[in-house]
Amino acid sequence: MTGTDDCWTDHRLIRSTMAIKIVPKRRLQGRKTRRKMNTQALQEPSKRALLQTTLKDHLPTEHPENVEEHWNKLKTSIITACEETIGYQTKKHQDWFDDNDKEIQQLIDNKRKAFQTWQRDTNCAAKKKIYASAKAEVQRRTRELKNIWWTKKAEEIQHLADTHDAQGFFKATKIIYRPRNHGIQPLRSSDGTKILKDKTSIALHWKEHYQNLLNCSSNVAEETLSQIPQQQTRDELAALPSLEEVSNAISQQKNNKASGPDGIPAEIFKEGGPELTQQLHQLIEKVWMTEKIPADFKDATIITLFKKGDRTDCGNYRGISLLTSAGKILARILANRLLPVSEDTLPESQNGFCPSRGTVDMIFTARQLQEKCREQNQPLYMAFIDLAKAFDTVNRSALWTILQKIGCPDKFVNILRLLHDDMMATVLDSNGSQSDPFKVESCVKQGCVIAPTLFSIFIAMILHLVDGKLPTGVEIIYRTDGKLFNLSRLRAKTKVTTTSVIELQYADDNVVCAHSEEDLQATLNTFAEAYEKLGLSLNIEKTKVLFQQAPANPSAKPGIQLNGVTLENVDHFRYLGSHLSTKVNIDTEIQHRLSSASAAFFRMKQRVFDDRDIRRDTKVLVYKAIVLPTLLYACETWTVYRRHTKLLERFHQRCLRKIRSRPESLRVRRAAYK
Repeated sequence: MTGTDDCWTDHRLIRSTMAIKIVPKRRLQGRKTRRKMNTQALQEPSKRALLQTTLKDHLPTEHPENVEEHWNKLKTSIITACEETIGYQTKKHQDWFDDNDKEIQQLIDNKRKAFQTWQRDTNCAAKKKIYASAKAEVQRRTRELKNIWWTKKAEEIQHLADTHDAQGFFKATKIIYRPRNHGIQPLRSSDGTKILKDKTSIALHWKEHYQNLLNCSSNVAEETLSQIPQQQTRDELAALPSLEEVSNAISQQKNNKASGPDGIPAEIFKEGGPELTQQLHQLIEKVWMTEKIPADFKDATIITLFKKGDRTDCGNYRGISLLTSAGKILARILANRLLPVSEDTLPESQNGFCPSRGTVDMIFTARQLQEKCREQNQPLYMAFIDLAKAFDTVNRSALWTILQKIGCPDKFVNILRLLHDDMMATVLDSNGSQSDPFKVESCVKQGCVIAPTLFSIFIAMILHLVDGKLPTGVEIIYRTDGKLFNLSRLRAKTKVTTTSVIELQYADDNVVCAHSEEDLQATLNTFAEAYEKLGLSLNIEKTKVLFQQAPANPSAKPGIQLNGVTLENVDHFRYLGSHLSTKVNIDTEIQHRLSSASAAFFRMKQRVFDDRDIRRDTKVLVYKAIVLPTLLYACETWTVYRRHTKLLERFHQRCLRKIRSRPESLRVRRAAYK
């Protein structure tokens, strides 16, 4: 029979009758996934209008006094309206074929019909020509769709890179790379004696891990908190949220984010119309006045994201909380109000979670310290402090007191506490298994929009505890007038500005600097004591020391200690994704950039660069969007020599030769690739 018409082959399928005994094979159980609402349908104006109309019909006109019942009634009406209008997603991969499957299916159906018509009359030249035309159309159109998809993705990723949207960039590249499927991921038991392989024991182990981690008992003394000065109370923070605030908070929600336990994504609130916004505003007003909150607003589903190291070790994973969209809207209102307070509270040395600041700023500062100390023949001692699970061990009682100290009124703090007190969590592991719920009594929720601001304010109090106890640090003399390279300006006594750099902070990462071993030891001891007073602990094994000798005055490596343990001295340290070296050059950094870029290129090689159906200009777009940003990460902080330029150009030309399908031995003028 001719059952191979979809495969474009001359082979024929042979049918036969056989008598064999079939041994039943147990079907492997795949990962269970939660159903997701089909928010892609809301891109069509007709669907958006239908959703708003259906919501208007289903939204309740009367609400019970109880906040929990009020939310449940509203939630049920939203879910019912969504099921009637947009439904749920069908599982599919992010690929050019899946994104165009309807059109491709239609083309294949047309080709199949033409083939079957021709097979019924193989002597008819006209029918054969129609089949050949349909077959060519499938090939032509699939190539075209593939190029369009890859071009669109490359332009999207390039835009994210150009706008410095790191989160969006890495999310988009993850889609391009495709997630790596590791099957059922085994875990090592707490005592490390055995490997857990069945889903039940793995889910139980995840629950025990996070139950212990998120319920750390730490005490912050009243004497410690009394050292924080009391600021004037900002009564405007306690005002009842307006409809405009709710509307702005809804518009600030990001699309394509995982939904919380209720399964309602943010897109529903954004496209649900003014009636839904009004209903949510009424609920938030009731929460604000009664200081009662629905359980869905504070409960979380924790997913695990692997960082690095041993995959069987739970400590090498980061927990991210999936939260209800309605709860995140309330948290966004609080975060917007807290932003001016945080700007007045955070120190200049803190660059984490700050607008218009990022990792590159801190990398640049660290490299400039190294270069200027070498230029002035000064030694530089740097200690890279690592905090053990800083986000997960924040003392909540101390956090609420700190917020009151910096001017937050009681009503505002009480609403914040509602999002955290009596919080329950479950763990959804990579195998698709969900644990039983457990109570969470410490930490700020990673995944909540207000968590970064709360953590930054909490960690900023360290400077109040170390005030007046720190050595001078690294003194910087600078001027902002005149020409940049006119160094004689710095000899002036009246027009220069002097500042001291003691610490470089990025979220929970802290680098302390000094010109002598004694000053670094004193600084480190002071910070360690302050961290301990706030209930945070240092990871001594991961805290490292980098010592840069003065060129004209070499000396032995320092013996810096913490709690009686001598810290490791390193010649290279990876700081915020970039590598610092005691040699004050970027040799090590260039090698790591080349290695990372090479890995990025070869992960895409078979899927993109070796595919002959994809045009060359599309391949170059993908290369520029994915490989080059990996190669040139933080390049604005580099001091580049000719040897570095040659290595970068050599890699660049080698990649372009592979894209152009030219052998390495074929010499081509360099200008042809530029």
